[in-house]
Order: sequence, then structure tokens, then C-alpha cells
Amino acid sequence: MYSIIGANGFLGSYLINCILENTSDDVIAVARNIEGLPARSRVKIIKCDITSSEDIKALADIIRQGEPCKMIYTAAYHNLDLIAQNPKTSWNINITALASFLNTVDNLSCFFFSSTDCVYGEGSPDYRFREGDALNPISLYGVQKGAAECLVNARGYNVLRLPYMFGPSLSPQKMHFYDKIVEDLRQGKKIKMFYDSIRSSLDYKTVAELTIQLAENYSDKKIPKILNLCGDDSLSKYDLGLLLARISCLPEDLIVSASMENNNQVFQAKRASVCLMDNSLLKDTLGLAKISITL
Repeated sequence: MYSIIGANGFLGSYLINCILENTSDDVIAVARNIEGLPARSRVKIIKCDITSSEDIKALADIIRQGEPCKMIYTAAYHNLDLIAQNPKTSWNINITALASFLNTVDNLSCFFFSSTDCVYGEGSPDYRFREGDALNPISLYGVQKGAAECLVNARGYNVLRLPYMFGPSLSPQKMHFYDKIVEDLRQGKKIKMFYDSIRSSLDYKTVAELTIQLAENYSDKKIPKILNLCGDDSLSKYDLGLLLARISCLPEDLIVSASMENNNQVFQAKRASVCLMDNSLLKDTLGLAKISITL
């Protein structure tokens, strides 16, 4: 049995698909807003607000009724600009609610928490952060995720530090930036994308597949408590735009190179321009030679 917390998110949707396609497990899909979750066999949909102690206790009762559950926790307040504007609300969701959740929900065979490369802070093009490096977040989101990681590890559970993720939305009710780019390109619109915003990016499908591999191998291998789950390549937002245009057979010249540094009006909260992660530990854990973005 799997349980996905934040099942209506972009990654949550891919995780459910991956479980259904690659395992025989049933899925408890947990979300505060369940309207966008389609009814499917082997999937039980549970409405749960993680800031509600009553909802968490009800979910815990459901989890206890079955076999030990493999849980992947993706719920978060993650918009960097809104977090800066609403620090108390984001703290309540990202820290207080998580602590209550960890202290209430049990009967778990494993628990994976989705964190972020934002915990590392500003990097450089010639260095990839490793799991043991000191954290120096420059955004409140990174600070809160770093604190959340401590809670998860203190409970004995696992943290996955994820990069910028890219890919089509599986929900007809909400578009990802990927979908917006495709729509604009088909209309012949030019799109500015930053050449100086560089990450170890991966697509949602690959992130989901690697996460499920870790969960499936949990009893057979010693999974490190913190793992960078990311791609091998250093990719800018501009690179991703060109790749998307190419695979969609749409004009690449509509993707216009722009500088994040010269477009400060786009974002309010400070963001690292470069943050690359080393994925050697993940490769060693799963016996992989290469991890690349696939669109």
C-alpha cells in the first residue's frame, strides 16, 4: 500500500501513475482539494487538510487499518514570493502541520519527504552540492524546508532534495509552466526564459519513477536518510525552453534568452541563480549509471 500526501499536485499525480503502472499496490491519495483527482481502481481518495489535527487523526486511523504503508509526502506551501508575504501561514503548513503529522501518523514501512535544492542556497557552475554540505538558504522557503528536513530525520524518515521539475500537467484543471510554453509557442508568441537560472533539472515522470524505485527497494537496501534526487545535466530555464520547442516541433527562435538578474520585477523573493546538486549517492543506491531529463 502507498499513500501520497499532496496527491493533486504536479508530482503527486505522476507518483500515483507510476505506482499504478509499475507495482500491484493500492494507493491512498490524500489532498486538501480532491476535485481534480480522477476516480480510478486501486486508488482511494481521502480529503485531508494537513493543518487540521482532526483530519490528520482520521487519516492515521485509515492508515492503521491496513498493512504498513509506503508514504510519500509532497504537501507544502512552496511559492517563494507568497511565502515571503505570508511567513506565519507558510510556517504553519511547512513546519507546524508537518510536526503534528509526523507525531500522529504511523504504521509506515517507509516515509519519503520531498524537499528542495533551495536548502543549499547560491551555488556556482563548477560545483555540485553534496548531501553533507552545509546549508545556506537565501529564501524563507529554503529555511523552512531545511527545518522540516530536521523534523523528518529526527523521526527516522527519509528526505529527497528535488531540483526544479519540468513537464506537462496531468490535471486538466491546472497548467504547468511547461503547458503554458507549448500553448504560447503554438500561437507564435515569443517567450523569455532565463539563461542564468541553472539547475540539475529533471522531469516529473523521472522524479516519480526514481522515488518509487527507492520505496520499492527500501527493505532490501539501506537508503540514505538524505538524497539529492536530480539529473546529471546543468540546465538553464532557456535550455529547457529550447528542448521543449525541439521535441514539440515548434520554432526554437521563439524562445528568447533573458537574464534573471536583469528581470528583478518578475520575482519578489530572492532566488539562487545557480544551484547544482551531485547525484552520485542516488546512483550508487539504485545502481544507475546516468540520470537524464526525459520529455
